Amino acid sequence: MSHFDQLIDRTGLETVKQAYTPDVINTSGHISMWGAEFEFPTAPFVTEALAEWAKKGLYGYTVPTEDFWQCIADWMDFHRNWQIRTDWIVPVYGITSSVATTMRAFTEEGDGIIGFSPGYHMYWEAVEWSNRRKVPSPLLYENGTFRIDWEDLEAKMADPRNKILLVCNPNNPTGTVYSPEDLRRIAELAVKYDVILYNDEIFAECLYDGVEFKTFNQVAGNDLKVITATSIGKWLSFTGANQANLIIPNDELREAFIAERNREFYGSYQPPLIPATRAAYTPEGERWLSEMMAYVQENYRMVDAFFREYLPEFRAVKPDGTYILWVDAQDFCGRQFGGDDAKFEDFLVNKAYFHMDIGTRYGDETGFFRMALCIPRAELRRNLESLRTAVGELQK
Repeated sequence: MSHFDQLIDRTGLETVKQAYTPDVINTSGHISMWGAEFEFPTAPFVTEALAEWAKKGLYGYTVPTEDFWQCIADWMDFHRNWQIRTDWIVPVYGITSSVATTMRAFTEEGDGIIGFSPGYHMYWEAVEWSNRRKVPSPLLYENGTFRIDWEDLEAKMADPRNKILLVCNPNNPTGTVYSPEDLRRIAELAVKYDVILYNDEIFAECLYDGVEFKTFNQVAGNDLKVITATSIGKWLSFTGANQANLIIPNDELREAFIAERNREFYGSYQPPLIPATRAAYTPEGERWLSEMMAYVQENYRMVDAFFREYLPEFRAVKPDGTYILWVDAQDFCGRQFGGDDAKFEDFLVNKAYFHMDIGTRYGDETGFFRMALCIPRAELRRNLESLRTAVGELQK
């Protein structure tokens, strides 16, 4: 049995996913596909590194040494061909919280924050909680793929009231990776209209075969006003650790961000993330990542084939990266539920025992949902069969 065929035991972990999984899913024996974290264990060598660290019995204040920062720089170099300096790295308590810090550092209440739609819903919550304005730029959905609406994006970046553009690359929830040309065009608009880019690359390690990935600084230079967020949070399922590393080559931008971060109080680096990161950012980590993504891609192919054969009104939107899948069920939702996502979600959860993220969490379009592919294949197939049965019963 593959490492990725092992179902993780969540007993006693008190995870957010447990809290948000409806009782009907638990009692049915099905596995939730809500959220974006593994249902199989993380890399064994990371678990071993944490165990050795924990045995020492000291979990005190932690300040990383220069060789730790160099470990991160080395990973960016050999894994992503991105040469960075260690003094560009700015540690923060999680990516979403650093979005809020960015807004407080560079905008005033009432200023506009642009983001692509569909897009990660927690960004918008951070915008609202910070008393800034949400300015969605809808992605164009054509022939089963998403692309940027350049006319709409430029109009919104040209508005001097809009100060920051939030980019998630690969996009959450669609899995779209923005091409180097996309990044170059965004960067040109950012310079033209003096818009700061906040670039979340938490899923950047999770790429499908043959997909080219670049970061903004690789295509537009180091003077660009861009804050790039990196983490082991997604590719090793450390989402609950609340620690990330921003990379900010622009000196003025970095100094201003650090000043705001420190005003909010930034203290110790999360202690367990030191041994975990050291173990992860290695050739062994790269090999494990490759194996994990091969498993995820096979799960995608299985879902895509299943939909095509048995559920043609459900369409898997082919991702370029991540281990989540954006599913287009607009025709089914429209025909069966009049485009009412609440009724559609109720059907999926309570009739099909198919627990996922309903699409309107991420944008305005109805009839979509997001599901995790990072689960043991047998459990994934079981969920698909349950969905097929429920759809069949509905259509009788």
